[in-house]
Amino acid sequence: MNRPTLRQLGYLIALQDAKSFSGAAELSNVTQSTLSAAILDLEETLQQRLVNRGRKNITLTAFGEETCETARTILNKVDHLLYRAQAIKSPLCGPLRLGVIPTIAPYFLPRIMPALQESYPELELHLYEDISARLVDKIQHNEIDLALMAFPYKTPDMTQLPLFKEPFFLACPQSRCTIKKPVSLEDLDPDQLLLLEDGHCLRDHAIEACKLKIPSTRKAYSATGLQTLIQMVNNGMGMTLLPEMATQTPHVPENVSILPFKNPSPMREIGFIWKNNTLRKEEFLMLATIIKKRYKTPHEQ
Repeated sequence: MNRPTLRQLGYLIALQDAKSFSGAAELSNVTQSTLSAAILDLEETLQQRLVNRGRKNITLTAFGEETCETARTILNKVDHLLYRAQAIKSPLCGPLRLGVIPTIAPYFLPRIMPALQESYPELELHLYEDISARLVDKIQHNEIDLALMAFPYKTPDMTQLPLFKEPFFLACPQSRCTIKKPVSLEDLDPDQLLLLEDGHCLRDHAIEACKLKIPSTRKAYSATGLQTLIQMVNNGMGMTLLPEMATQTPHVPENVSILPFKNPSPMREIGFIWKNNTLRKEEFLMLATIIKKRYKTPHEQ
């Protein structure tokens, strides 16, 4: 009896996720003709049609959906077998795909990577920098293994593991700053506040943490990254809120004053997210332990 191959089952899953042969081929890193031929072979083996062809968006037949659900279970069990064998041999060895949001990556990673390399020299860390929404989507589609991001943020069907809390600071032009430290939330002028563009969770966290009400008539000054915001402040265009990890030199020019808030300071929380049914939970917990032990926020150093 001919049996479906794991490769064929993987291609069927990719087809269900991508809803097109071209997209599935790209996800699977093969040519479209290779993937299409494999799906045809799978249908021949099962003697059943799996795909509704001839439509703009490819869909699976009822039996195709059932087969795909079974395929996911089979491949998850095979992955579990491989991960268990690898973990027994050596945990955190080999490739690990980590997503990181842009307001963490350039400030946090350079300070924690040496500790990870020292503790797990055979770990091959593949980094993906992107905004929170797209990182969540990548985890859902198995394009990355876990992500480092800021909370609160909704992540359905995923585990959130907080690592540490981080205070916000006020950054304003030194030459024009009349605010005395420590800063109170009442000192903030929403009309002068520079924020990241929509889509960055830091924007929402800063607004929520500081209980800000942004007027609809406010000038549309926003930026795609923290370094752009800092340069806007440096050139006297307004003030902004920065997470503590972004307040250290060389990230901040001398002309920018960094002012702490009165206690309780507005905060954001940093942590990992991963799929609830991941097979690598124990490894992710090991990563978290290293970070908690070795990473110190700037004010703790």
